[in-house]
Amino acid sequence: MNNWQQRLETAGARYSGKQIVSFGETPANYAEISTGLTPLDNLGVLAVRGAGGPKFLQGQSTCDFENLAVGGVTPGALCNAKGRMMTSFTACRSGEDEILLSMDRELVEPTIAQLKKFAVFFKVELTDASDKYRQLGLAGSGLTEILSPTFHSMPSASQSGEDNQGNRLALLAREIYLLICHSENASALWQSLSGAVTAAGLPWWNLQLVRAGLASVTPALSEQLVPQMLNYQATGAISFTKGCYTGQEVVARMQYLGKLKRRTYRITASTSSVPEIGTQISTTEGKNVGTIVLAAPEDEKYMTMLAVLREAALDQKQLVINGESVPITLEDLPYTLDEQ
Repeated sequence: MNNWQQRLETAGARYSGKQIVSFGETPANYAEISTGLTPLDNLGVLAVRGAGGPKFLQGQSTCDFENLAVGGVTPGALCNAKGRMMTSFTACRSGEDEILLSMDRELVEPTIAQLKKFAVFFKVELTDASDKYRQLGLAGSGLTEILSPTFHSMPSASQSGEDNQGNRLALLAREIYLLICHSENASALWQSLSGAVTAAGLPWWNLQLVRAGLASVTPALSEQLVPQMLNYQATGAISFTKGCYTGQEVVARMQYLGKLKRRTYRITASTSSVPEIGTQISTTEGKNVGTIVLAAPEDEKYMTMLAVLREAALDQKQLVINGESVPITLEDLPYTLDEQ
């Protein structure tokens, strides 16, 4: 057990496998957590180093790296030639010659294996830097007052905040932040922040992401979805004005010429059972209509989720999840989508 794990266990962390599921809180008292702090050990970091990094990533990703200044942040995705996402990420340009991609930890190595065949032409180095960084999620009201004494400036949608140790703070959505800190700084940051916020496990954090309509690619979803199926055209993860990149033709055709038959919706279900990412959804007649991309307990009686659904699911009052027919409610998302 390392010092970081000891710090978290001292704070009351409770594990299920490798993931922290709570610090004593339960879905029944989620509503009492006005501002929360969650260790995101499910995330890793792919570091891209070298002067050619922005140009290299420009030709591989859905977002615009050539206009990403030092300190800049952007969501994005890496697609295969068929336009299916291998991984998604939050990118932070931490220096002139360094870009950090925060993504699902299990996808870091497969992504490096896929990209390294092209990296040699741009003189960039791709490394799994997951152990060199710790990532924390913060969400809730009052975070500007809590974080501003530590960070020189609060982040915007396109620019990160930075403290004196070079730790980076990114704004993912309204009142939702991702903190990428050097491993040696993590314990001190945790100590300084945990006095002002409530420590919470990954299910609570996932609830904040579901409410914000923010889904990401995990191993269960890798190479299954085009970016628009996760609503990435609405969250700034796709640039339709940049040049070519792997999968760009499919992504552009879907935006301008095709009809998107599946996209992400938020649904609340009358069940306390939280399904795994990748779980299939069907109608009560047995027709497959979608896939769960993120789910979390809303409280002790309800579960809420982001699911990629076909239109046939939208008029249903009940859906079948893991063999259980449950009443569902379609919820609003906090962003707008262009109809296709």
